[in-house]
Amino acid sequence: MTLPRKQVSPATVACRYSAYLPALVKVPWQFFGHLTFKRESESEARRLARFTAVFRAVIRRRHAYFPNLLWCLRQEYGDLGKRVHFHFLLAGLPPRAISAVACRQFETMWKRKGGGTAVVEVFDPALGGVAYALKISAQDARSREGRESAKFGPGDCELMLSDGLRRFLGIRR
Repeated sequence: MTLPRKQVSPATVACRYSAYLPALVKVPWQFFGHLTFKRESESEARRLARFTAVFRAVIRRRHAYFPNLLWCLRQEYGDLGKRVHFHFLLAGLPPRAISAVACRQFETMWKRKGGGTAVVEVFDPALGGVAYALKISAQDARSREGRESAKFGPGDCELMLSDGLRRFLGIRR
């Protein structure tokens, strides 16, 4: 997802995921989500603004500080109909905030803010959510190189990382 520089939130920077893949797999993710949109004609900037607004609203209720959250976001076009949707991973919330109730709050807030369908789940590492969100093979998720990724998605696929995640991974701007 590439936005004009002036429209990119200062809390995020797009970067190639392959270099950070081994580190992303080791992040203690808490939630995995899939978000769709009601209107295909919406700009990328508006889709990203909705994502940020929903996260801020839900996080506020969970007593966490948005700039410290660890999250990554990937935009993709579906196989059927090429509909735009997001996949995200989230960490950094207090342990008491991780629940099915929080998942339903994310889904409800997404719809309330004008989004389409939302499916948010408590993250289960056994289900391969990192590999699915990044569209890579499970083998790549465990290795240091992205050799198999070409089978699952473009090698230059961009992933948006929060500033909190970039600090956690030691990535400099």
